[in-house]
Amino acid sequence: MTLRYRMMTLAAACLLAAFALVAQTPPGTQDAPPPGGRGQGGRGGGGRAGGRRGGFTQFTRPLASQDVLARGKALYETNCASCHAADLRGTPTGIPLLRSGVSLNDQHGELIGKAVADHNPKINLVEPDWVAVAEYIHSVLATTGGQGSPPGRNPVGVQLNILVGDAKAGEAYFAKGCASCHSVSGDLKGLGTKYADPRALQNAWVAGAAAGNPFGGRGGGGAGNPVTVTMPDGKKLEGKLVRKSDFLIILTLADGTRKSIARDGDVPKVEVKDPNEPHKKMVLALDDPENKNLHDVTAYLATLK
Repeated sequence: MTLRYRMMTLAAACLLAAFALVAQTPPGTQDAPPPGGRGQGGRGGGGRAGGRRGGFTQFTRPLASQDVLARGKALYETNCASCHAADLRGTPTGIPLLRSGVSLNDQHGELIGKAVADHNPKINLVEPDWVAVAEYIHSVLATTGGQGSPPGRNPVGVQLNILVGDAKAGEAYFAKGCASCHSVSGDLKGLGTKYADPRALQNAWVAGAAAGNPFGGRGGGGAGNPVTVTMPDGKKLEGKLVRKSDFLIILTLADGTRKSIARDGDVPKVEVKDPNEPHKKMVLALDDPENKNLHDVTAYLATLK
């Protein structure tokens, strides 16, 4: 027997021994998820533990609350989906987040937050926002199946619903902060039926800028808002704004006449009134660290059927 043949025989024996050792290791014994964690059942017949039993983070990581997931979804779609795709599968300009080590190993935004901070081009998100984005990514990963199957294969009952507030508390806050300008039997009658999506309802009353919205006009100093033009001699012209630039101001006077006036810097002085200004101040006043008042008012407004 040649030396070469003996070495090949020895190598084969070692390989068989290694296979035997692996075969003796009970499946699913490493990194087992804690009792009650997601993915306990696994797939496969005879009760054998599948990949979901192996403690993969996306199946054992607890999900955030529904309002956080809703906010994270909106932020992801605004800031991330153009490069990483709406379904997290990536694009030619952005890596797939479905199998990214950062998104898989992240727990509550600590790794994704660093990736956002180092992102090029720059993404300007404060900590609560990038944490919400991270939690939304986790919620999508939790629905993936074994062997790389796409999200949605294993739904986990995620329903993005921001009606998490206390409607009774919202009613009390409304009576204190909103009833002086709005009436549930007047301009807000049946408001809850006008917005099927609670997110649209919340956006409407917070922003107060949607067409036909009882909470305000177009706002932002835009066309159609009241405007006062003070001429160099002190004469004032009042009307509705048509167009404003650094060089020209166009307004419609009370009698329907359209007037165009050339501008040189801040001359003449132009003051555009924002109809939403009182509402914006009210929204800032109701703010709190947990957005409780905001969620309570939204829950109350949703009951106005």
